[in-house]
Amino acid sequence: MSRNLSRVFSVAVVAFVGCANSGYAVRSVPRIAAETVGKPVSRLQEAFGDPRKVDTMPNRQIYVWFLPASPPGAPAGLHGCEMEVTVEPRSQQVLGYSMTSIGWSKCGEVARRIRIT
Repeated sequence: MSRNLSRVFSVAVVAFVGCANSGYAVRSVPRIAAETVGKPVSRLQEAFGDPRKVDTMPNRQIYVWFLPASPPGAPAGLHGCEMEVTVEPRSQQVLGYSMTSIGWSKCGEVARRIRIT
């Protein structure tokens, strides 16, 4: 029993050290969006690149990203996740977000590698 426990502990330490030094993590798109609420929209731009479009209104901006995905077994076509993010124009802080699955993709399964600080 203690031999198995020590093996599990060793693997966990190696995995932690490997992740700690990398500076990058793979996270689901909804988690990335949720972590940026109240923070500058530039974090999302760093993670996903320039938005597909930005709609400007007097009291808010809507940033739209399309994140393509290739679900296993999906037929040829457009698959991915569309993310709309509401931003306060003066502070450029994220107020909220919504996601729409397109094609066979599920937004919760779409992941991206992002830089963590």
